[in-house]
Amino acid sequence: MSKKQFGNIGKIGSKNLNIKPIDIRVTPSNRISNAQLKKLDPKGIASIPALTVNRNDLLNLKPNESWEITAQKLKDKDMYVAEYFGWYRSDQTTIDVHPENKYYPRLNNGMAGFLPEMRYLVLRFRPEMGKRYRVTIQLKSGSYRNKKVMTNIAGRYNDTWYINYQFNEVMFDFLASTNEIKISPIIAGYENYYVKYQPLEIEKINVDKVGD
Repeated sequence: MSKKQFGNIGKIGSKNLNIKPIDIRVTPSNRISNAQLKKLDPKGIASIPALTVNRNDLLNLKPNESWEITAQKLKDKDMYVAEYFGWYRSDQTTIDVHPENKYYPRLNNGMAGFLPEMRYLVLRFRPEMGKRYRVTIQLKSGSYRNKKVMTNIAGRYNDTWYINYQFNEVMFDFLASTNEIKISPIIAGYENYYVKYQPLEIEKINVDKVGD
């Protein structure tokens, strides 16, 4: 995998940015559509509802088949990292998932500039449709209190999860309906247009096909 390049954010103010926020308080769950996500300002990003899981309940599920992805092993059996936006070196210990700085020719009072856009790490494999899978994303040690990560399993909607800051991990389960698992950078939710997202530093991803 080749080394990825980033755009230069530059130094531009946020006071006069004319980006209309949307109200997501009517959202009935932690799900948000791709179309809604593109319209959110930092306050909207910060207010996305997120879920926690019962970690013990998920850990107690018996795995029938397992996959493990690390920076040194981007493929395990039929599962592989299909894409992500970030740096990669053969000796690195984490998979670093970054947002992409997208160029806008008329961002601020007609001036050009860059804004961070969501980019996913995409895992592809051949799950058994309708069966239950558990995902554990182990992160590099850090400060994750109130931080969130989005996943996209079904294609149209994004599910939002709180990072478990005690264990430096994200854990969730799903019923397979597609052959992709998409994982976002950290949702920072800062009130700053240029820090909506932060890099997600992943030590390993474990996916288990589990029984109920």
